[in-house]
Amino acid sequence: MKEHSLSVLIIDGESEFALFVARCLAQVPDLDLHVLSNDPWSPLRFSRHRRTYRYQAREHNHEQWLDAIRQAAARTSADIILPVDEPATHFVSVHRQSVAEIAALPPIPELAAFDTVVDKWLLAQLLSESGIPGPATILCTADDEFERNLRDFQFPVLIKPTRARGGEGIQRFDTPSDLLGALSDIAATSSYQYVVQTFIHGYNVDCSVLCDDGKILAYTIQRGFVGGSQSFAASAGIDFIHHDQVFDVIGKLVSATRFSGIAHVDLRYDRQEEQAKIIDINARYWGSLIGSLVVGVNFPHLACLAALGVDFSAPDYQLGRYMAPGVAAKQGLRKLLGRSELEFTFEQTGLPYALGDPIAEVAKLIKQALSEHR
Repeated sequence: MKEHSLSVLIIDGESEFALFVARCLAQVPDLDLHVLSNDPWSPLRFSRHRRTYRYQAREHNHEQWLDAIRQAAARTSADIILPVDEPATHFVSVHRQSVAEIAALPPIPELAAFDTVVDKWLLAQLLSESGIPGPATILCTADDEFERNLRDFQFPVLIKPTRARGGEGIQRFDTPSDLLGALSDIAATSSYQYVVQTFIHGYNVDCSVLCDDGKILAYTIQRGFVGGSQSFAASAGIDFIHHDQVFDVIGKLVSATRFSGIAHVDLRYDRQEEQAKIIDINARYWGSLIGSLVVGVNFPHLACLAALGVDFSAPDYQLGRYMAPGVAAKQGLRKLLGRSELEFTFEQTGLPYALGDPIAEVAKLIKQALSEHR
Protein backbone atom coordinates (compact mmCIF):
# COMPACT_ATOMS: atom_id res chain seq x y z
CA MET A 1 0.00 0.00 0.00
CA LYS A 2 1.24 3.51 -0.76
CA GLU A 3 2.46 5.83 2.00
CA HIS A 4 0.12 8.64 0.90
CA SER A 5 -3.60 8.60 1.57
CA LEU A 6 -5.49 5.88 -0.24
CA SER A 7 -7.29 7.39 -3.23
CA VAL A 8 -10.63 5.81 -4.19
CA LEU A 9 -12.60 6.82 -7.28
CA ILE A 10 -16.34 6.12 -7.38
CA ILE A 11 -17.29 6.05 -11.06
CA ASP A 12 -21.08 6.29 -10.71
CA GLY A 13 -21.74 9.05 -8.21
CA GLU A 14 -25.25 9.41 -9.63
CA SER A 15 -26.31 6.14 -7.95
CA GLU A 16 -28.78 6.51 -5.08
CA PHE A 17 -26.49 4.23 -3.06
CA ALA A 18 -23.26 6.19 -3.64
CA LEU A 19 -23.84 8.48 -0.66
CA PHE A 20 -24.08 5.45 1.66
CA VAL A 21 -20.82 4.10 0.24
CA ALA A 22 -19.16 7.48 0.83
CA ARG A 23 -20.34 7.54 4.45
CA CYS A 24 -18.88 4.08 5.02
CA LEU A 25 -15.53 5.02 3.48
CA ALA A 26 -15.48 8.19 5.61
CA GLN A 27 -14.88 5.91 8.61
CA VAL A 28 -11.52 4.80 7.15
CA PRO A 29 -8.49 6.93 8.15
CA ASP A 30 -6.25 8.34 5.43
CA LEU A 31 -8.67 7.71 2.59
CA ASP A 32 -9.53 10.34 -0.02
CA LEU A 33 -12.75 9.80 -1.93
CA HIS A 34 -13.16 11.17 -5.44
CA VAL A 35 -16.34 10.99 -7.48
CA LEU A 36 -17.14 10.79 -11.19
CA SER A 37 -20.83 11.21 -12.02
CA ASN A 38 -23.14 11.74 -14.96
CA ASP A 39 -25.47 13.75 -12.69
CA PRO A 40 -24.22 17.27 -11.96
CA TRP A 41 -26.41 17.61 -8.84
CA SER A 42 -26.43 14.21 -7.13
CA PRO A 43 -26.53 14.34 -3.29
CA LEU A 44 -22.95 13.09 -3.16
CA ARG A 45 -21.79 16.35 -4.72
CA PHE A 46 -22.79 18.09 -1.48
CA SER A 47 -21.24 15.55 0.87
CA ARG A 48 -18.45 16.53 3.22
CA HIS A 49 -17.00 13.06 2.70
CA ARG A 50 -15.86 13.46 -0.90
CA ARG A 51 -12.72 15.34 -1.82
CA THR A 52 -13.49 16.02 -5.49
CA TYR A 53 -16.58 15.67 -7.68
CA ARG A 54 -16.50 15.69 -11.46
CA TYR A 55 -19.53 15.73 -13.71
CA GLN A 56 -19.19 14.00 -17.06
CA ALA A 57 -22.20 13.31 -19.31
CA ARG A 58 -21.85 9.99 -21.08
CA GLU A 59 -25.20 9.14 -22.74
CA HIS A 60 -24.57 5.35 -22.75
CA ASN A 61 -21.29 5.86 -24.60
CA HIS A 62 -18.85 3.31 -23.18
CA GLU A 63 -15.77 4.80 -24.80
CA GLN A 64 -16.66 8.21 -23.40
CA TRP A 65 -17.12 6.71 -19.93
CA LEU A 66 -13.82 4.84 -20.14
CA ASP A 67 -12.00 7.99 -21.21
CA ALA A 68 -13.61 9.96 -18.37
CA ILE A 69 -12.44 7.30 -15.89
CA ARG A 70 -8.89 7.50 -17.25
CA GLN A 71 -8.84 11.28 -16.91
CA ALA A 72 -10.37 11.27 -13.42
CA ALA A 73 -8.03 8.53 -12.21
CA ALA A 74 -4.99 10.37 -13.52
CA ARG A 75 -6.09 13.65 -11.96
CA THR A 76 -6.78 12.08 -8.55
CA SER A 77 -3.97 9.49 -8.55
CA ALA A 78 -6.63 6.86 -7.95
CA ASP A 79 -5.46 3.64 -6.32
CA ILE A 80 -8.87 1.94 -6.60
CA ILE A 81 -11.79 2.27 -8.99
CA LEU A 82 -15.06 1.49 -7.22
CA PRO A 83 -18.38 0.87 -9.01
CA VAL A 84 -21.46 1.24 -6.79
CA ASP A 85 -24.53 0.27 -8.81
CA GLU A 86 -25.39 -2.38 -11.39
CA PRO A 87 -24.83 -0.31 -14.58
CA ALA A 88 -21.30 0.59 -13.45
CA THR A 89 -20.57 -2.97 -12.32
CA HIS A 90 -21.77 -4.27 -15.70
CA PHE A 91 -19.58 -1.69 -17.46
CA VAL A 92 -16.49 -2.71 -15.50
CA SER A 93 -17.23 -6.39 -16.10
CA VAL A 94 -17.41 -5.76 -19.86
CA HIS A 95 -14.27 -3.59 -19.89
CA ARG A 96 -12.43 -5.34 -17.06
CA GLN A 97 -9.02 -5.44 -18.72
CA SER A 98 -9.05 -1.79 -19.78
CA VAL A 99 -10.29 -0.54 -16.39
CA ALA A 100 -7.84 -2.73 -14.46
CA GLU A 101 -4.99 -1.07 -16.35
CA ILE A 102 -6.06 2.27 -14.85
CA ALA A 103 -6.24 1.30 -11.15
CA ALA A 104 -6.96 -1.66 -8.86
CA LEU A 105 -10.43 -3.17 -8.93
CA PRO A 106 -12.47 -4.77 -6.15
CA PRO A 107 -13.94 -8.20 -6.89
CA ILE A 108 -16.15 -7.87 -9.97
CA PRO A 109 -18.49 -10.58 -11.30
CA GLU A 110 -17.82 -12.25 -14.61
CA LEU A 111 -20.26 -10.98 -17.21
CA ALA A 112 -22.14 -14.29 -17.54
CA ALA A 113 -22.62 -14.54 -13.78
CA PHE A 114 -23.75 -10.92 -13.54
CA ASP A 115 -26.27 -11.25 -16.37
CA THR A 116 -27.68 -14.42 -14.80
CA VAL A 117 -28.17 -13.28 -11.22
CA VAL A 118 -29.76 -9.90 -11.99
CA ASP A 119 -32.39 -11.41 -14.32
CA LYS A 120 -35.20 -13.12 -12.40
CA TRP A 121 -35.93 -15.64 -15.14
CA LEU A 122 -32.30 -16.61 -15.72
CA LEU A 123 -31.81 -16.75 -11.94
CA ALA A 124 -34.85 -19.03 -11.53
CA GLN A 125 -33.46 -21.41 -14.16
CA LEU A 126 -30.07 -21.45 -12.44
CA LEU A 127 -31.64 -22.19 -9.05
CA SER A 128 -33.68 -25.04 -10.50
CA GLU A 129 -30.73 -26.57 -12.36
CA SER A 130 -28.45 -26.27 -9.31
CA GLY A 131 -30.93 -27.62 -6.78
CA ILE A 132 -30.96 -24.35 -4.84
CA PRO A 133 -34.29 -23.45 -3.16
CA GLY A 134 -36.37 -20.78 -4.89
CA PRO A 135 -40.02 -20.14 -5.76
CA ALA A 136 -41.69 -21.95 -8.66
CA THR A 137 -41.30 -19.59 -11.63
CA ILE A 138 -42.54 -19.40 -15.21
CA LEU A 139 -41.89 -16.82 -17.90
CA CYS A 140 -44.87 -14.79 -19.13
CA THR A 141 -45.18 -15.62 -22.83
CA ALA A 142 -48.91 -14.93 -23.41
CA ASP A 143 -49.44 -18.17 -25.33
CA ASP A 144 -51.26 -21.48 -24.84
CA GLU A 145 -48.27 -23.14 -23.18
CA PHE A 146 -48.10 -20.35 -20.61
CA GLU A 147 -51.79 -20.79 -19.78
CA ARG A 148 -51.32 -24.55 -19.45
CA ASN A 149 -48.37 -24.07 -17.11
CA LEU A 150 -50.37 -21.57 -15.11
CA ARG A 151 -53.03 -24.19 -14.36
CA ASP A 152 -50.44 -26.18 -12.40
CA PHE A 153 -49.49 -23.16 -10.30
CA GLN A 154 -50.59 -22.74 -6.72
CA PHE A 155 -52.19 -19.34 -6.15
CA PRO A 156 -51.75 -16.62 -5.00
CA VAL A 157 -48.86 -15.60 -7.26
CA LEU A 158 -46.67 -12.57 -7.82
CA ILE A 159 -45.93 -11.13 -11.25
CA LYS A 160 -42.57 -9.38 -11.51
CA PRO A 161 -40.44 -7.69 -14.19
CA THR A 162 -37.36 -9.77 -14.88
CA ARG A 163 -35.23 -6.65 -14.45
CA ALA A 164 -36.41 -3.96 -12.01
CA ARG A 165 -35.53 -2.62 -8.57
CA GLY A 166 -37.13 -1.57 -5.30
CA GLY A 167 -40.24 -3.69 -5.77
CA GLU A 168 -41.10 -1.86 -8.99
CA GLY A 169 -43.83 -3.50 -11.06
CA ILE A 170 -44.61 -6.34 -8.63
CA GLN A 171 -48.29 -7.26 -8.35
CA ARG A 172 -50.16 -10.01 -6.51
CA PHE A 173 -52.98 -12.05 -8.03
CA ASP A 174 -55.16 -14.53 -6.19
CA THR A 175 -56.71 -16.40 -9.16
CA PRO A 176 -55.62 -17.38 -12.69
CA SER A 177 -58.49 -15.41 -14.23
CA ASP A 178 -57.44 -12.22 -12.42
CA LEU A 179 -53.87 -12.66 -13.65
CA LEU A 180 -54.79 -13.42 -17.26
CA GLY A 181 -57.20 -10.50 -17.32
CA ALA A 182 -54.48 -8.10 -16.20
CA LEU A 183 -51.65 -9.38 -18.41
CA SER A 184 -52.89 -7.71 -21.60
CA ASP A 185 -53.02 -4.34 -19.87
CA ILE A 186 -49.58 -4.86 -18.35
CA ALA A 187 -48.12 -5.84 -21.74
CA ALA A 188 -49.65 -2.75 -23.36
CA THR A 189 -48.22 -0.32 -20.80
CA SER A 190 -44.84 -1.83 -19.95
CA SER A 191 -41.70 -2.67 -21.91
CA TYR A 192 -40.57 -5.18 -19.30
CA GLN A 193 -40.53 -8.94 -19.64
CA TYR A 194 -42.30 -10.61 -16.70
CA VAL A 195 -42.19 -13.79 -14.66
CA VAL A 196 -44.87 -15.36 -12.48
CA GLN A 197 -43.77 -16.77 -9.13
CA THR A 198 -45.68 -18.61 -6.44
CA PHE A 199 -46.31 -16.49 -3.36
CA ILE A 200 -44.37 -17.91 -0.41
CA HIS A 201 -46.17 -17.81 2.93
CA GLY A 202 -43.53 -16.77 5.42
CA TYR A 203 -41.25 -13.81 6.04
CA ASN A 204 -38.58 -11.84 4.22
CA VAL A 205 -34.92 -12.23 5.10
CA ASP A 206 -31.93 -10.68 3.30
CA CYS A 207 -28.24 -11.48 3.01
CA SER A 208 -25.60 -8.95 2.02
CA VAL A 209 -22.32 -10.39 0.77
CA LEU A 210 -18.88 -9.60 -0.57
CA CYS A 211 -17.52 -12.51 -2.57
CA ASP A 212 -14.48 -13.43 -4.62
CA ASP A 213 -14.51 -16.30 -7.12
CA GLY A 214 -17.24 -18.24 -5.33
CA LYS A 215 -15.96 -17.60 -1.80
CA ILE A 216 -17.81 -15.43 0.72
CA LEU A 217 -15.43 -12.84 2.20
CA ALA A 218 -17.96 -11.03 4.38
CA TYR A 219 -21.70 -11.14 5.00
CA THR A 220 -24.58 -9.99 7.15
CA ILE A 221 -28.09 -11.45 7.45
CA GLN A 222 -31.05 -9.27 8.32
CA ARG A 223 -34.82 -9.51 8.78
CA GLY A 224 -37.19 -6.57 8.48
CA PHE A 225 -39.33 -5.34 11.38
CA VAL A 226 -40.52 -2.03 9.84
CA GLY A 227 -41.91 -2.13 6.32
CA GLY A 228 -40.85 0.13 3.46
CA SER A 229 -42.82 3.08 2.14
CA GLN A 230 -44.41 0.95 -0.61
CA SER A 231 -45.55 -2.64 -1.04
CA PHE A 232 -42.65 -5.00 -1.83
CA ALA A 233 -40.11 -2.22 -1.10
CA ALA A 234 -37.10 -2.81 1.15
CA SER A 235 -37.66 -2.71 4.90
CA ALA A 236 -36.95 0.59 6.66
CA GLY A 237 -36.08 -1.16 9.92
CA ILE A 238 -34.06 -4.39 10.13
CA ASP A 239 -32.79 -6.78 12.78
CA PHE A 240 -29.39 -8.34 12.14
CA ILE A 241 -29.65 -12.05 12.89
CA HIS A 242 -27.81 -15.32 12.49
CA HIS A 243 -29.54 -17.87 10.26
CA ASP A 244 -27.56 -20.99 9.36
CA GLN A 245 -29.96 -22.10 6.65
CA VAL A 246 -29.81 -18.73 4.88
CA PHE A 247 -26.01 -18.78 4.98
CA ASP A 248 -25.99 -22.34 3.59
CA VAL A 249 -28.31 -21.41 0.69
CA ILE A 250 -26.27 -18.29 -0.12
CA GLY A 251 -23.07 -20.32 -0.03
CA LYS A 252 -24.50 -22.74 -2.61
CA LEU A 253 -25.53 -19.85 -4.87
CA VAL A 254 -22.16 -18.11 -4.65
CA SER A 255 -20.34 -21.38 -5.32
CA ALA A 256 -22.60 -22.35 -8.25
CA THR A 257 -22.02 -19.01 -9.99
CA ARG A 258 -18.42 -18.52 -8.79
CA PHE A 259 -19.67 -15.05 -8.00
CA SER A 260 -17.33 -12.17 -7.31
CA GLY A 261 -18.26 -8.77 -5.94
CA ILE A 262 -20.94 -7.13 -3.84
CA ALA A 263 -24.50 -8.42 -3.79
CA HIS A 264 -27.68 -8.05 -1.77
CA VAL A 265 -29.83 -11.18 -1.88
CA ASP A 266 -33.54 -11.16 -1.10
CA LEU A 267 -34.89 -14.40 0.33
CA ARG A 268 -38.21 -15.58 1.73
CA TYR A 269 -38.47 -18.13 4.51
CA ASP A 270 -41.21 -20.61 3.60
CA ARG A 271 -42.97 -21.49 6.87
CA GLN A 272 -44.82 -24.41 5.26
CA GLU A 273 -41.64 -26.09 3.96
CA GLU A 274 -39.36 -24.64 6.67
CA GLN A 275 -36.94 -23.57 3.97
CA ALA A 276 -35.22 -20.30 3.03
CA LYS A 277 -35.65 -19.60 -0.69
CA ILE A 278 -33.79 -17.14 -2.91
CA ILE A 279 -36.08 -14.59 -4.51
CA ASP A 280 -33.94 -11.89 -6.08
CA ILE A 281 -30.34 -10.69 -6.32
CA ASN A 282 -29.06 -7.13 -6.62
CA ALA A 283 -25.43 -7.03 -7.78
CA ARG A 284 -24.82 -3.63 -6.18
CA TYR A 285 -24.64 -1.84 -2.85
CA TRP A 286 -27.93 -1.45 -1.01
CA GLY A 287 -30.08 0.97 0.96
CA SER A 288 -29.36 -0.48 4.42
CA LEU A 289 -25.58 -0.37 3.89
CA ILE A 290 -25.14 1.93 6.89
CA GLY A 291 -26.87 -0.73 8.99
CA SER A 292 -24.13 -3.21 8.10
CA LEU A 293 -21.60 -0.58 9.16
CA VAL A 294 -23.40 -0.05 12.49
CA VAL A 295 -23.12 -3.77 13.34
CA GLY A 296 -19.46 -3.94 12.41
CA VAL A 297 -19.13 -4.73 8.70
CA ASN A 298 -17.85 -1.94 6.44
CA PHE A 299 -18.46 -3.53 3.05
CA PRO A 300 -16.98 -0.75 0.88
CA HIS A 301 -13.78 -0.72 2.92
CA LEU A 302 -13.49 -4.51 2.69
CA ALA A 303 -14.02 -4.29 -1.07
CA CYS A 304 -11.13 -1.81 -1.22
CA LEU A 305 -8.91 -4.12 0.84
CA ALA A 306 -9.74 -6.96 -1.56
CA ALA A 307 -8.84 -4.68 -4.48
CA LEU A 308 -5.40 -4.16 -2.93
CA GLY A 309 -4.91 -7.87 -2.30
CA VAL A 310 -5.03 -7.44 1.49
CA ASP A 311 -6.13 -10.61 3.29
CA PHE A 312 -8.74 -10.30 6.03
CA SER A 313 -10.94 -12.60 8.03
CA ALA A 314 -14.71 -12.38 7.62
CA PRO A 315 -15.78 -9.95 10.35
CA ASP A 316 -18.20 -11.13 13.04
CA TYR A 317 -21.17 -8.80 12.99
CA GLN A 318 -23.12 -7.84 16.07
CA LEU A 319 -26.73 -8.84 16.55
CA GLY A 320 -28.80 -5.69 16.70
CA ARG A 321 -31.17 -3.50 14.79
CA TYR A 322 -30.99 -0.60 12.40
CA MET A 323 -33.50 1.99 11.25
CA ALA A 324 -33.24 4.36 8.30
CA PRO A 325 -32.98 8.03 9.39
CA GLY A 326 -36.42 9.19 8.25
CA VAL A 327 -38.29 6.31 9.86
CA ALA A 328 -36.15 6.57 13.00
CA ALA A 329 -37.06 10.26 13.37
CA LYS A 330 -40.77 9.51 12.92
CA GLN A 331 -40.71 6.58 15.32
CA GLY A 332 -38.74 8.59 17.87
CA LEU A 333 -41.39 11.32 17.79
CA ARG A 334 -44.18 8.75 18.06
CA LYS A 335 -42.41 7.21 21.04
CA LEU A 336 -42.21 10.58 22.79
CA LEU A 337 -45.96 10.94 22.25
CA GLY A 338 -46.59 7.44 23.58
CA ARG A 339 -47.71 6.11 20.20
CA SER A 340 -44.88 3.67 19.48
CA GLU A 341 -43.39 0.78 21.45
CA LEU A 342 -40.48 0.10 19.09
CA GLU A 343 -37.21 -0.18 20.97
CA PHE A 344 -34.08 1.31 19.40
CA THR A 345 -31.22 3.65 20.28
CA PHE A 346 -29.94 6.69 18.41
CA GLU A 347 -26.78 4.75 17.54
CA GLN A 348 -28.88 1.99 15.91
CA THR A 349 -30.14 4.39 13.25
CA GLY A 350 -28.79 6.26 10.25
CA LEU A 351 -29.35 9.57 12.03
CA PRO A 352 -25.74 10.08 13.22
CA TYR A 353 -24.51 9.68 9.64
CA ALA A 354 -27.24 11.88 8.16
CA LEU A 355 -26.75 14.65 10.74
CA GLY A 356 -22.99 14.42 10.26
CA ASP A 357 -23.42 15.09 6.53
CA PRO A 358 -26.36 17.53 6.60
CA ILE A 359 -26.17 19.29 3.24
CA ALA A 360 -25.95 16.02 1.33
CA GLU A 361 -28.84 14.62 3.40
CA VAL A 362 -31.03 17.62 2.55
CA ALA A 363 -30.11 17.23 -1.12
CA LYS A 364 -31.08 13.55 -0.93
CA LEU A 365 -34.46 14.34 0.63
CA ILE A 366 -35.19 17.02 -1.96
CA LYS A 367 -34.29 14.67 -4.79
CA GLN A 368 -36.51 11.93 -3.35
CA ALA A 369 -39.42 14.35 -2.98
CA LEU A 370 -39.07 15.59 -6.56
CA SER A 371 -38.87 12.01 -7.84
CA GLU A 372 -42.06 11.00 -5.99
CA HIS A 373 -44.02 13.89 -7.49
CA ARG A 374 -43.04 13.35 -11.12
